[in-house]
Order: sequence, then C-alpha cells, then structure tokens
Amino acid sequence: MKISTIIAALAVLPLGVAHADVPVIDKRNYEVAKETAETAGRILDTNKNILSTVEDTLKAVTGDRSASARPLQNLAIGQGLSVSSLPPPNSLIKGGVADFGGMGGDVSKAATAFINGLQLVRSLSGRENSNFSGDKSYEQLVNTVLGISALINGAQKATETRRRAFEAAGQQIGKAEDIKGSIDQNTQLQVQSGLTLNEVIGVMNGAVTSLQAENQRRLTDISNSKKALTYGK
Repeated sequence: MKISTIIAALAVLPLGVAHADVPVIDKRNYEVAKETAETAGRILDTNKNILSTVEDTLKAVTGDRSASARPLQNLAIGQGLSVSSLPPPNSLIKGGVADFGGMGGDVSKAATAFINGLQLVRSLSGRENSNFSGDKSYEQLVNTVLGISALINGAQKATETRRRAFEAAGQQIGKAEDIKGSIDQNTQLQVQSGLTLNEVIGVMNGAVTSLQAENQRRLTDISNSKKALTYGK
C-alpha cells in the first residue's frame, strides 16, 4: 500500500516539472488587452484631431485681419462731403468772396453760383463795414443761406456716393476668409454706420442753424422797429 502511494507520487512529480516552462495564453485576457490597445489608439487619434481643430479655431479667431476690413473703412466719409469740412457760417464770406475751406470744389462752385444768382445787395444800409444791427443780421443770414446751400448740395452728392459704397460693401458679405475676418468686417461696418449717422446729425444741425438765423433776423427787425418808434417820439 505504501509502495503504490510512493510510485504514484513519483509519477506525478516529473510531469509537473516538465510543464513548468510551457507558456500559457489566456485568450480572454488577450482579447481584453487587444481591445484596450485599439481603444487607446483611437483615443490618441481623436486627441490629435481635437488639437488640430483647436489650432484651426485659434487661427480663425486671432490675428490681424485688417486686409479684410480695410476696403470698408472709407464708406462713410472717405469720398464726398463731410459735414465737419464745412466752415462756420460767420467765416464763409471773407472780403466779399465765398471761402468754403476744405470742401469739394464742385460743391463750393454750386453754392457760390446759387448765392450769386440771387443778386443780393452787400448791405441793407448801403455802407461798407457797417455796424448797423440790421446789416450784421443780414450778413449773417446771407452766410447761413450760403452754408446751407453748400450743405444741401454736398449732402446730395455724398448720399449717392455712400449708397454705391455700401452696396459694394454688401457684395463682400460671406467672402471673409474666416470668422475673425468676418467679425472685423462687421466691426468696420458698424464704425462706418456710426460715422454716417454723425453726418446726418451734422445736416440736422445745419437745419437748426437755418432756423436760428431766421429767429435772429426776426429779433433784429423787432429791435430796429422798437428803435425807430423810440426815435420818432
């Protein structure tokens, strides 16, 4: 009984030693490891794509796009009349000659032709360099009429020019190279719209100036009438 037990034990011992160096592949673990590696590879590829997208996005929203916005920077006052170029009404006539400062030649010629066509007298009293209030008021009124004439003529021309410029700018919509270029173009359009609105305010100020000259003239007439009645007593 003991011998048989020992023989059985010896028979098992060599078998265990013989199989100790034989590699064993766990198919389940291999499949899991393979899937993990493939998943890791896909994650790396995705991260590369994300990084590339981030870099493209960064380029699209940063940097200088002045070349895209530059063609739009002269829409409002780059051409035609700017109200700011119109001199004050009291300086439009110097030495009996109309002086429009930096206004366009065609505008100043049209306004000068208009005022000369009225064939106005130089002064109500007929005296040169008169201090008579009526003459001063009349001179101011002539200057205002001259200035408003130039303003109207110039504003009409500028309106036509700006319309063509804004229509041309509208054709550039959608042609910016990226979102930064589009944003900069839109910003420039907002600036030009603001400048155009400022020109409108300037024209309205011209209308107010005209009313002011009329009121000044009426006030002067009332004052002179009062003086004439006083002198007659």
